[in-house]
Amino acid sequence: MTLNVGVIPIVDVAPLYLGMKKGFFKEENLTIKPQTFAGGAEILPAVQSGDLQIGFSNTTSMLIAASKGLPVQIIAQGVQEGATESEAWTRIYVRGDSDIRSPKDLEGKTIGINTLQNINDVMTKAALEKHGVDVSTLKFAEVPFPEAVQTLQQGDVDAVAVVEPFGTLAEESGARDIIPSIYTVEPSLTVATYFTTEQYIAQNEDVVERFVRAMNKSLEYAANNPDEVRDTLGSYTEIPDELIDKVLLGQWSTDLNQPSIELMGQLSKKYGLIEEEPNVDELIWTPGGS
Repeated sequence: MTLNVGVIPIVDVAPLYLGMKKGFFKEENLTIKPQTFAGGAEILPAVQSGDLQIGFSNTTSMLIAASKGLPVQIIAQGVQEGATESEAWTRIYVRGDSDIRSPKDLEGKTIGINTLQNINDVMTKAALEKHGVDVSTLKFAEVPFPEAVQTLQQGDVDAVAVVEPFGTLAEESGARDIIPSIYTVEPSLTVATYFTTEQYIAQNEDVVERFVRAMNKSLEYAANNPDEVRDTLGSYTEIPDELIDKVLLGQWSTDLNQPSIELMGQLSKKYGLIEEEPNVDELIWTPGGS
């Protein structure tokens, strides 16, 4: 069975590529063909249309979809924010010569995020609000991750909220870290997961179970073999080889950390992305359960 899997070219999805390399999917008679997208908001409709069988998406996109009644379900963990501040890999950066020195200085400023009305929107607001920022004054510009550093240095935005490897690239360009956004809100928060449609599960439950087994094995292997993760990064990201050892890795486990997904639902409602919090129990697929 060949599966087209929608991914983003960021560190988060390293376990998928590592699992392919180690043969974990082949052991389940699966061939994985990664398809690259700018963000989870673009991957979602591709899975719904059937162009992709499985997608990787941030939890906000999944919650928005569920709140609209779309028949999608989370099937496996994707990546979690770091458990400590030094491990946090989602951060807000400003130029090295910027007058912005603290979160409060971002009031009224324009922040570049990869997709509007999504996880970066919610988590940036939630993190800055914890530091007393009036988030109603913030402006957001949609800037794909690969363009974030250049956009910041050109002065088109005042700050960018990025994930790895683009945080490392930002620091190499002389940018300064203002705040670890998601960690500030919730350490170890589930940032993204793998998902598919209810229809695909109903018609291919055995395939989904095999994918999840291989994915869980890949997540555990990645967590225990960071050097092999780094060896994998050069195959699908644009980060220069000399910077790979500097990149902060995600936190990977098989635990979906459901309470953190529920928190994301609360914040998504607070900031107006959804009207009602969806039932997270129904959003998460369990073998033989739904």
